[in-house]
Amino acid sequence: MSYDVVALIDGRPSYEDVLAGMLAAGPDWLVREVSDGAVLQLCSAEGQPLASLEAPILIQVPGEVERLLGPELTGVPTPVWWAEVRATPQEGAPELADRYAAALVQRLGGQVWKPAPPPFNPPVGADVAGGNNA
Repeated sequence: MSYDVVALIDGRPSYEDVLAGMLAAGPDWLVREVSDGAVLQLCSAEGQPLASLEAPILIQVPGEVERLLGPELTGVPTPVWWAEVRATPQEGAPELADRYAAALVQRLGGQVWKPAPPPFNPPVGADVAGGNNA
């Protein structure tokens, strides 16, 4: 399952802003362009995709951010730029996505939306400490 982070940014990101975010995510990643440049992927040294950086979208409709992401974002002013980062479930990829989104917000203003962590619901009869009940 992917980990999605959205940077809701006040200004239109330039190429320099995107590059600064990529550097903040980590200087050791390879970059791959997909979907005719609409998506950039940050990849491991082996070429394994870790995070996809989608082209920012301008949201102009009042209340649209709240409708898409939830009531905790009531009052986000529009227009606002929506920059989505989708990380793979590989180790370190969610943190990479977080650093990229935070760098964009630091440069341009705005806020980062992160998903709520999933609830922990161990299976009935499971040993919560992680041991084997057999």
